[in-house]
Amino acid sequence: MMIVTLLFELVVPCFNEAESLELLIEKSAQSALEVGLTPQNFQLVLVDNGSRDQTQEILKELKKTEWGQWFRVETLNLNQGYGGGIYEGLKTTRAPWVGFTHADLQCDPSDAMRAFLNCKQPSLQTIVQGIRKNRDLCDWIISRIFEFSVGVIWGFWAFDLNAQPKVFSRDLLEKIKNPPSGIPFDAFILWTAKKVGFSKKRIEVRLARRRYGHSHWNFGIRKRLNTFFKVVRELLKVRLIAQSQ
Repeated sequence: MMIVTLLFELVVPCFNEAESLELLIEKSAQSALEVGLTPQNFQLVLVDNGSRDQTQEILKELKKTEWGQWFRVETLNLNQGYGGGIYEGLKTTRAPWVGFTHADLQCDPSDAMRAFLNCKQPSLQTIVQGIRKNRDLCDWIISRIFEFSVGVIWGFWAFDLNAQPKVFSRDLLEKIKNPPSGIPFDAFILWTAKKVGFSKKRIEVRLARRRYGHSHWNFGIRKRLNTFFKVVRELLKVRLIAQSQ
């Protein structure tokens, strides 16, 4: 019988991020080693969220390399949305601590390891999230508008809701029910954590420039407006579900 020694699993949704994958895996493995983790107690969970590029082919090749022992792949044939992809990955985890971050290399994997070390404390129910320090003005304003929308519709007020990473114990994961599949997923996790009595701790993170491709939502005024109205509809839907329970 194989003894499961996993301590931490980090879920990373990937939608057409083929160019980032090799460096993402390498940096994640190196960051894990720096905090004393091994492939036996840490795993990167890469969720191929309906990608239409070379993601599958690249992951198959990377699995044959020295980095292959550090990750596993969950494949979704159809894109399940930002939050849907993360949640599908989280549901496959077994470790006592789990988390998620982005695949675009703007978020340093070492931040997730720092969050894990801050979260992994006996008898403390804590969710650890990043707080971004070097954002441009436009993105900063968009984040504040989103937070205001969440506050008005859900009555939940918090700062930098979508900052990565987010790391928490399995106890919280088991309390997450019917999360939204879109951008409000992060806010839902934090909202749920507050409702069930988890404390929140923040670590400062700095965003790097996107190396490859472009954002799938933050791309032009029309795209941003369409995304905003979609987010508002999803926030309203979650509130109606919560009120009916």
